[in-house]
This record gives sequence, structure tokens and C-alpha cells, in this order.
Amino acid sequence: MRILKPEIAKEREEKILRMIIQEYVQTRKPVGSELVAQKGLPGVSSATIRNTMKKLEEEGYLHQVHSSGGRIPTDKAYRYYVDYLSKIQQIALKERQRIEQEYAQNNEEINRVLVHTCRMLSAMTHSAGFVFTSNVQDSVVQRLDFLPLGPCNILAVLVTSEGVVKHWPVRVNRIVIPTKLLMLNAYINEQISGLTLRNAQRVLWENLRHGNTDEDGFCELACKILKDMINAQNYSEQLYIEGMSSLLDNVSSDEYNELSKMMRVIEERDKFAGLLGEKMQELKNNKGKKVSVSIGSENELSELKNLSIITSSYSVGDRTIGLLGIVGPKHMEYTRMMSLVNFVGEMLGMTIKNWQASLEDHKE
Repeated sequence: MRILKPEIAKEREEKILRMIIQEYVQTRKPVGSELVAQKGLPGVSSATIRNTMKKLEEEGYLHQVHSSGGRIPTDKAYRYYVDYLSKIQQIALKERQRIEQEYAQNNEEINRVLVHTCRMLSAMTHSAGFVFTSNVQDSVVQRLDFLPLGPCNILAVLVTSEGVVKHWPVRVNRIVIPTKLLMLNAYINEQISGLTLRNAQRVLWENLRHGNTDEDGFCELACKILKDMINAQNYSEQLYIEGMSSLLDNVSSDEYNELSKMMRVIEERDKFAGLLGEKMQELKNNKGKKVSVSIGSENELSELKNLSIITSSYSVGDRTIGLLGIVGPKHMEYTRMMSLVNFVGEMLGMTIKNWQASLEDHKE
């Protein structure tokens, strides 16, 4: 009997495992040894393939649904497959061009771009797409302006370096001349531009405490707006998500109940947003890691045990400012999905960087 070298035997095992995963992803049907032999392993008998599949099952990579049927991949198998694909990631040229075109057409207010990103991810992957922004108290102030709306009414507009835009109508006790409002805007932004919201609030309070003139109360008003924004935001407000209904496509009756539980978790938002907050911190701590994949039981929430989450951070310079990705079935096409999520993250970071640059040009 011919004895294979260990490295050759290992390579054949992995090839058979990849073929089974790929076939199951495409057909959603258990895979038998005869099918693997037909798909292309010249010189390898069905008996050898059966023995290899039995070994893979014993090692936890495959699961046999019925004693006389084929086998399906386990979470451990998907994890092997994802790690393998990480080394050979690529994205189709036409998808890359489509994503670039989408961002070229949608570089207006960043809030809308984030929503559009979710919709695009969902449409291209047939999964739920999401974007998760950094905690607002860590956001850096780009500008805080007061714009005249009427004799005693103004609009406060706060823009952060991450591209978040918030605005509030405010009523004041006296008529403010527009030219004076411009001077107040210039003074406030000179003090706080480039600081985090929390530090910006502290600097303005320090100015007031040291007796700097604020006869119209606008520095105090700016402090209150910053404080309100910090206190008002919770985890769920950092989350944009679209395409939940896509998860219901092509699911079996057995999967439907589990999927319904998962959808309730995401719709409640806080638990899912909390999970994404932890993932974002992990990616911040691991600068060399671009894409993270959590498969089934690897997800901390039990409601997500039948799904996979692919995430990628998006950055401006060396600063991670958010997270985006998809939630989909474990049998997803990982090669394409990982590349797509990674590229969308790069495009979103570039869009925000360009948006910041245009805002600086406008300010000058």
C-alpha cells in the first residue's frame, strides 16, 4: 500500500474539505464522497475520499446529518476556510468599479453616506449591511457654527471629523446681528476645533470661568450643546443597519425560528451595537488586521449562532473611526464577501477624508 508523505496527505485533506465547503455553499445540500470524486480528484478513489471525510468528521470539521447521507461543514470548517481565504483575498473588478461609482455619486452629508453604505452592502451581498460609528465623546470637533434663522432664532450645526453632522434649532433671548454671529463662530471654532467633544466642552467652560466675555451667552450655549450631545447618545445611535429582510431569503423552515430570534436582537439594536463596539475595540488594538470574521458559535450572542458576521474598520489616517460589515448565513461565499467588505471600508474612509479636506477648503 502506498504511504503518502504527511504534508501531501494534509494537503489532500484540506483540498477535499475546501471542495465540500464550496459545494455546500452553492447547493445547501449535504455532500457525499461520490460527488467529491466526480468534481475532480484524479487518481483518488471514492474509498479514500470516504476515509478522509470520516477523519475530517472525527476532527470536528464535518457533520453527518443522516447516517446514510453526505456531510455538511461545521463552524470549525468555516473558520479554516475563512483563514485560508484571508491569504488569497481578491475582489472582482466590476464590483470594485461599482463601489467606486457609488461613492463618487454620494459624497454629500456623511450621515446619508453611512446609510447608503449599509444599503449598498446589503444589496451586493444579499445580507444585512451595517455601519457602526465611534463613540461620540471620542469624536473630534471639526466645526460648531450658529446660523441665523430669524430675529431670535438660530440653528446650531455641529460637524465632527468622522463626518457626523448634528443640528438643533435654538431660540435666544435677544436679536443677534448676523455679522456678530460670524465673529462668535470664528472665536468658538478657534478655541475648540480639533478637540474631542469632551475636551472642547472643558475648554469653553474654562474660558467662561476665567471671565472671558460672553455677553450673548453663546459660549455657554456651545457648552450645553456639546454636553447634550455627549449625554444623549447611546450605543444604538451609533448603529446604522439596512437589509434585515434579506436574511429571510433562502432559509429553510428549520432555520426560520433561529433567524427570527436573531432579527429581534438586531432590531433591539443595543445588544448588537454593544457587540460591534467590542469588535471595533479589537480591531483598534490589532492594527494589522483589516477584516474580522465571526462564524456561528464564535459569536458571543447565542442568538447569532447560525450566522456569520464579517466586519472591517474604516479609518482616516491612522485613526480608526468606525466599523462596517454584513450579517449573513454561515454558508456565504466568504472569498467575495471578505474582499467586498474590506474594499467598502477603504472607500468609506477615503470618502470621509476627502469630505474633511473639502470642509477645510470651504472654511479657508
